[in-house]
Amino acid sequence: MDWKELESETTETLIQYIQWRNDPQLKDAADAAFNAFCFRFQKDVFHKCLVICRNRGYDQEVAYDLAQRTFERFIKYPNFDFSKSKVKDFDNGVRFYLYRFAANLLNDMYNEQNNPNPSPYTGEEDLVYEFPEIPDSHFKSEQLRTLKEKRELILKTLDRLGPKHKIIYLTYQQYAVNGFKLPRQLTEKLRTRLELTQATIQFYKKEAFDKIAEYLEIYGSK
Repeated sequence: MDWKELESETTETLIQYIQWRNDPQLKDAADAAFNAFCFRFQKDVFHKCLVICRNRGYDQEVAYDLAQRTFERFIKYPNFDFSKSKVKDFDNGVRFYLYRFAANLLNDMYNEQNNPNPSPYTGEEDLVYEFPEIPDSHFKSEQLRTLKEKRELILKTLDRLGPKHKIIYLTYQQYAVNGFKLPRQLTEKLRTRLELTQATIQFYKKEAFDKIAEYLEIYGSK
């Protein structure tokens, strides 16, 4: 499908098409819709990127790159919800949504360049749904028994709390590094896939870690 066939479609319709991108039978339509979407907003997004880049001392080439990254981020997370927008016009709501993506990406770039410690994250991190098995060959028999008992206790605790607690706990347990926040793309996945606010995620995280620490203290030494 040629993207120009979708030039007259509303932005809301284009986003609906873009959300089909994971369906092989609809991928062509989704790609065409994304191209039409980019053509519609590229000037506005680049202008915004140019302004915020100049404010941080970056040149036009960085602004071009930032605009490209903004659209790449959007196609990964095309979850614009107009009901949460503070403006009355749908297209303006999308513009501000894209501007937030650009600002967040530039902040990440700035922080990365000015942090003396390189980020441990690659951008490929994903949610963790299951507790990994413990490799038998890596531990002595007594160590292995203790680790498996601890693993079972943690799993039972998470099962009592619920599946969302489990995913949040395992994801933070896998990727949390002292001195670094989880990468933005990973926290976005948590919010989107679990349909939770960041505040609720933090509450569930604390609840899971506190409950597991309590149970390990009570039962882990037995």
